[in-house]
Amino acid sequence: MTQTATPQELKKQEILDQAQRLFYDGGFHATGVDSVLADTGISKRTLYKYFPSKEVLIEAVLDRYAENVDCMLFAPAFAKTDDPRARIDAVFDARRDLMTCTGQGCLAMKAAQEYAGKHEGIEAAGRRSVVYIEDKMIELCRAAGIVDADDKGRMVALLLQGAILTSQLRHDTEAFEDAKRAVKVLID
Repeated sequence: MTQTATPQELKKQEILDQAQRLFYDGGFHATGVDSVLADTGISKRTLYKYFPSKEVLIEAVLDRYAENVDCMLFAPAFAKTDDPRARIDAVFDARRDLMTCTGQGCLAMKAAQEYAGKHEGIEAAGRRSVVYIEDKMIELCRAAGIVDADDKGRMVALLLQGAILTSQLRHDTEAFEDAKRAVKVLID
């Protein structure tokens, strides 16, 4: 049996969807609550009912973003192969494909950068996403039987995050291929 969302849940979801789009496009500091509400028919009162402050809204957006990392990144990669080494490569391909489709980098890294030293909760939410990626890469390296799997998993995650940032700055996704070659050298 499928559970249907309540009108309140749908309204909250609409706010989160709109906020995430705008935070990606305009940044967190530059995007005000009025922008989030524009064209939605949602009042400030309703927004603040669900999210008592802009910072709470940002944390909720980041939490939802982190919850979707598996379905956006790891599920497509893991669907391609059962081999742990090949899965590492496939994660880079999945992230490149996602970036090609959306043109967007990592919202969590963006938030952590904008709020570094300014808001502990937002910075921590951004960090959690980065740590989650590291943990997944460590798991893959362990499953592949790679020597020094923990260290190399962190390095693989760093290469992935570097490819994301470089691709954003260059407005192309060639960095993913360079990063994949570096991963191959690292783990072979």
